[in-house]
Amino acid sequence: MATTTWTGASNSDWATAGNWTNGLPATTDTAIIDGSVGITGGTPSGNAEVERVYIASTYTGAIGSSGTPLEIDVAQLSVDNSTSGSTHFIHLTGSNNTTPNCVIDGTKTGAALYISGDLASVTVEPTFAGTMYLGNSASKDADIKDLVMLSTSGTIDASNAANVSWVTGATCYQTAGTVTIGEHFGQDSTWIMSGGSLNVTGWTATSGESLKMLGGTCTWTAGSTGTSGTAVNALNTLKVMGGTFTTATNEKAYVKFGTIDQSGGSINMQSPFPNITFTTFNSTSGTFTYPKQSVLTTTAK
Repeated sequence: MATTTWTGASNSDWATAGNWTNGLPATTDTAIIDGSVGITGGTPSGNAEVERVYIASTYTGAIGSSGTPLEIDVAQLSVDNSTSGSTHFIHLTGSNNTTPNCVIDGTKTGAALYISGDLASVTVEPTFAGTMYLGNSASKDADIKDLVMLSTSGTIDASNAANVSWVTGATCYQTAGTVTIGEHFGQDSTWIMSGGSLNVTGWTATSGESLKMLGGTCTWTAGSTGTSGTAVNALNTLKVMGGTFTTATNEKAYVKFGTIDQSGGSINMQSPFPNITFTTFNSTSGTFTYPKQSVLTTTAK
């Protein structure tokens, strides 16, 4: 198991052996990305399978490009880039390494990383800054299994629903930072939130998913453009033990939740226009503000 470091001494092609200090990385090797030469996107003509890829904090080059990410088959991806001005577009193919583990760090600001592919585990470290985008395109989407968001000043942007496919039975932990999602986070999946901000801008009805809030703020602006309906088109289960859940800025016409269990925190179901309903509400403590309009009371003309 060798270690080889990217120099880009010959060109920007991953598959050129002369671009590495110890030759082209093999399937059991560690590839360190450092220096200043960018890496061309697409699938390398040479070996694209490697055990571990580490992007050093001192690396100043770009990786891939918009629409053409670097496509590699890696078991572990570690990003520690702290240099502004270079964006990384990476797609993990999952061909042989089917459960990649990704650790994201670095104090780089701006659009730091676009990542897609089979992502079994993604951990965003506390010191990460800037924005990580989930998904490169609809054809190279991010298939997320487990997500851990620990960053206090970083952002995860999963607002493009076409670019993200949450895996059934996923578990997401958020203690800080800002996360924006434009789709449900997976059938039979759980989002556990103890801090930070979760913004839900879009949602397609699924089954078995739940949001458990211990802290932080969840702002729900997703819903249907219709004015009536009987099926749940939002969360099936919302459990609030702390923090704030709010629909105060929701301008969609119809939003229906399943079961809401509250034992603390604050829930605000008011909004400027829509009908917001829920199937079941159980409360032992906390603050709950009922919807302004729980049923449609006017007839369209």
